[in-house]
Order: sequence, then C-alpha cells, then structure tokens
Amino acid sequence: MQCLVFRRLVCHLSTFQLIWFLAPLILCRAQVVTQDVRGLLNTPASLRCSLKNPQEVLIVTWQKIKAVSPENMITYSENHGVVVQPAYKDKINITQLGLMNSTITFWNTTLEDEACYKCLFNTFGSGKISGIACLTLFVQPTVFLHYKLSEDHLNITCSANARPAPMISWKVFGSGIENSTEIVSHPNGTTSVTSILQIKDPKTQVGKDVICQVLHLGTVTDYRETVNKGKRFSVVTFVDTHLQGGECSAEPLGLLAKKLVRQRMG
Repeated sequence: MQCLVFRRLVCHLSTFQLIWFLAPLILCRAQVVTQDVRGLLNTPASLRCSLKNPQEVLIVTWQKIKAVSPENMITYSENHGVVVQPAYKDKINITQLGLMNSTITFWNTTLEDEACYKCLFNTFGSGKISGIACLTLFVQPTVFLHYKLSEDHLNITCSANARPAPMISWKVFGSGIENSTEIVSHPNGTTSVTSILQIKDPKTQVGKDVICQVLHLGTVTDYRETVNKGKRFSVVTFVDTHLQGGECSAEPLGLLAKKLVRQRMG
C-alpha cells in the first residue's frame, strides 16, 4: 500500500513538472508579430499587432507605455465594439477590427505620440499575450544655403532644419578655410544645424561649386551653389515639397532668409 501511494505521488509530481516545462513552449508559440514605424510628423500613422497562432481572444487592448505604468487607450471586443478612452477621442481609432489582428491609427501625429505601445490580447486559456510596437516621428530637412563675397573674404552658410537633428559636411577645396557650427533646438521638435565656412582667399573659390552635404536618416543629399565674382550675395533655399503639415518646422530658416534679403535690398 505504501509503495502504491509513493508511485502515485511520483506520478503526480512528474505530471506537474511536465506542465511547467511545456508551458513556456506553448506561450512562446503564441507570439505577437509587431513592427516599429517611422512616420512623418503631423500626418497619420498606424501600428499593427498580429497573433502568430490562432487563439480564442476575448478582448484586444492598446496601451501607451509610460514611466510609471501603461495607460489604456482603446479596446475592441465583439460584445462592446471599439471603446476609446476620453483622453484619446478624436485622436486615434482601431482601423483594423479583429481579435487576431489589430491596427490603431493616429489621425494627426504630434510629438506626444512618439512612444512605444503595447497591444494586449486577453485570451481564453492562455491568459494575456502582448507585443510592443514603437512609433518614431521625423520631419524632412529644409536647407538654406547662401554665401557673402567680398574682396578679402568669403563666408558660406548652410543651415538645415529637421527631426531628428541633421548633420552637415562640406565639399570645398582649398586652404585657409575655417568652419564653425551652431545647433539650436526648437519647441516644435525640430533642430536647426548651421555651419559657416570662412575662406580667407575668396579668389580660389570664384567660379566653383560650393556643396553642402546634409545627412538625415541615413541619406546624404548634396546642395550646391556656384560662387560668382559679380555677385556679392546669394541665397538659395531648398524646401522638401513632401513635408506635409510641418511648415512651422522651417520657420526659423524662413525668418533668417527674409532678414538676409532685407539686408541685401538695404
């Protein structure tokens, strides 16, 4: 009798251990597929979550990850449909209604929307299964290039305003060239980088192209202007026409351009 009880106990413990051993494997198979998104500021952006394997999902919840604790934004279930929290009404919606696949869309992104978000699938049998997708926002560069030529010096200025902060380099050949850089952050989330070349012997650059190279999000773009002897002042402004709703990001450069034009006219 004692032997029988002992065998049953061993069998019970073995089954218990087996369940704990298999549980992580089962949960690992129920993965959530997500993808981080880089979107243009002040335009719509969407984040998507999908369950890799079929599950009996009761409700899908989207949360914004914050320092203290996640904040509920929006939920979807078959019984109650879409429920948006008051703080996010008219700001987001679930644009893919489903319990296995869910997509939220920000109608007009702002700086506050740049964050990571958790999609939470509350399932029957497997509990809560979650994934994380992050949203990063950018602004295309607005580039301002000008030079001021006199008999004894040549000053060339290249300014780029973007998000994240751009980097400026030059393609200018010659000696006696000094370079200074100024970086200014703006409340709208953009950063202006201004690089100024001071060339002591301007004659070496007359008739040649001045090339300002702007690096932004892994892409290098050349902006050029030819230094002409007859011109004492030249302004060239390059504005990305694909920038939607972000005109304010170029405002510091626009004001600078107007100021320089007034100086020329005066």
